[in-house]
Amino acid sequence: MRMRPIFFVNGAVLTIISLPLLLIEMLNRGADLPFLKAFLVMIFLGVGLMLSSRGGQVQLSHKQVFILTASIWLVLTGASTLPFYMYGMDISDAVFEATSAITTTGATVLSGLDELPHSILMWRAFLQWLGGIGIVVTAIALLPFLGIGGMQLFRTESSEASEKELPSAAKLASTTMWVYMGMTTLCAASYLIGGMTVFDAIAHSFTTVATGGFSTHDASIGFFQSNWIYWTCIIFMFGGSIPFLWYIRAIKVQRFGSEQIKVYSITLLVLIAGVTTWLIAEKGFEPYDALLHATFNVVSVVTTSGFAISDYSLWGGFSALLFFFLIFMGGCAGSTSGGIKMLRFIISVKMIRQIIRKQIFPNGIFVEKYEGKKISDDIFIGVASFVFVFIATFGFFSVVLMALGMDFISAVSGSATMISNVGPGIGLYIGPEANFSEVPTAAKWIFSAEMIFGRLEIFTLLIFLTPRFWRS
Repeated sequence: MRMRPIFFVNGAVLTIISLPLLLIEMLNRGADLPFLKAFLVMIFLGVGLMLSSRGGQVQLSHKQVFILTASIWLVLTGASTLPFYMYGMDISDAVFEATSAITTTGATVLSGLDELPHSILMWRAFLQWLGGIGIVVTAIALLPFLGIGGMQLFRTESSEASEKELPSAAKLASTTMWVYMGMTTLCAASYLIGGMTVFDAIAHSFTTVATGGFSTHDASIGFFQSNWIYWTCIIFMFGGSIPFLWYIRAIKVQRFGSEQIKVYSITLLVLIAGVTTWLIAEKGFEPYDALLHATFNVVSVVTTSGFAISDYSLWGGFSALLFFFLIFMGGCAGSTSGGIKMLRFIISVKMIRQIIRKQIFPNGIFVEKYEGKKISDDIFIGVASFVFVFIATFGFFSVVLMALGMDFISAVSGSATMISNVGPGIGLYIGPEANFSEVPTAAKWIFSAEMIFGRLEIFTLLIFLTPRFWRS
């Protein structure tokens, strides 16, 4: 198998990601020598790979696409680690922080964010923004064709007209980038109107649209004590959890319908209404405060953003259990969100309904559809397999973490939040108002691996363990 195209693309990725380091360096007027060192290492490796593997057409086979997808994310993680490590962080902490950033998970081992150099804070934010657009492009251009857990159906949300308007993956990717940048600009402008500084507005717009959750303050978004900023964050977290193909389709052909978005929105409204009512009735919240805290926390967790204005785990056992299950949910397929994703829940419900109907009427013929198109048995099997492997992977890592000495709640919620790329877990040490600095060193490496597994939809990495994949 020819690896030259894979080396060339990874070299280009290294070169591109090195360039923002020079801009970030300017934030401290050249005071951060580690950033300059990281830039020199990345540019040397990137240009070297490109020069040594240049030539010929970049025509990728199905197998090469798998390898390229996984290798790019691993290369990005390694490159992202360099500035943290050269800044003085322990290697395990540096890898954890970089992995959390590039996978838009939002878990952190850093404290005292308010005193950290702007360069470090902006690098974290930029990595989340880069990881957000990265997974969107991966979902749009690659995953549907690779058949990852029913992602083929994600393509059905594009009408024939929009397919004609955007005939190639490259065109889709470039249009998506413009939409992504437009949303980021609007988010930053809204934060500025709410009273943020330019630095805070840019950094938080990066991490909000990417549904990443990194903040420039230890108190997260709650630091600003502004309802305008809270609702801005809610709106753009939700916006980032919507399929970006929907935005493209709405712009190009003015087609706005989407079964996935409809079910997703209704689910969020029901959850928000339920939590709001419970906070008023059981916790004595004022109606507006209950609505704000319920909306913010539900949207933050479901979209896998992980921002915090309050610690929902302190509201009692009911809220802790509810938000634990919401960790797995995720936003829509083709968005910046992690988790299982709403598309797969919809397909799972349709699959269960079909099974029940066949049990009642064994000789009946039942056809389940999504966006007007028949759902094949292969897609049903793909979704069921993905959900099973997702839960099994979560369970496996939970057991490993407990074997490393973590308590049950921290291990289980930590594994759940890592595989779903949410960020904060449940418990004293890894809750919404804490961080992961106190977890064992070995657990940080496990968490880093789990974040990448979750971001790449698991199958993309598991397929490398099959001997048949490596046969020519």
